[in-house]
Amino acid sequence: MSNGTISDITPFLAYGAVLTLGVLLIAGAITSLLRSFTPGKQDRPRGVAHPLFSRSTTYSLGLGAVVFGAAGLLGVLVFHFDAVTSMLTALGAGLLVGLAALGLLVYLPSRGRVEEKLIDFDAAGRRARVVISIPGNGVGEVTFRDGEKAINLAARSTSGQPIDEGTVVVIERVTHRVAVVSPQGEDSHIFISQPS
Repeated sequence: MSNGTISDITPFLAYGAVLTLGVLLIAGAITSLLRSFTPGKQDRPRGVAHPLFSRSTTYSLGLGAVVFGAAGLLGVLVFHFDAVTSMLTALGAGLLVGLAALGLLVYLPSRGRVEEKLIDFDAAGRRARVVISIPGNGVGEVTFRDGEKAINLAARSTSGQPIDEGTVVVIERVTHRVAVVSPQGEDSHIFISQPS
């Protein structure tokens, strides 16, 4: 294979590699999101993750990489751009889409994160009552009192077993406003509003 052929293939390989990396990042972010809805599979959080290390950031970076690779391939294959023009076009398109996705998926939602930190801290370990039955592989709702205020949270079971309406449960953790709960015991139909 001559040097001319290698240099002709190099842009395809580079753009294809970046495109593949972007698809893998997006797939990883989507897989992480789907796993967060699986009962009993999510680890107890050690603190609220910084927005720069979230799955939204991974998805945004992946989207930027996919657009970079696709724009570079289109520039070379369809518009017959030279190497510099195709690189600048791909870089501009990838940065524009990646930064827009970061703004929409990371910056805007992070404004309500202070309230979410407080809910994570205050709700863990409390007992609550199920007000909407929790299906085995789905989400229901629990309520508990914080002083005079009633707080309702979406809830799922730690074990993946269904939990009936009216059952008293213990909130083990709260992640993204979804409480992960386990049943309290035999006297579970008594509503307890304060932590034990």
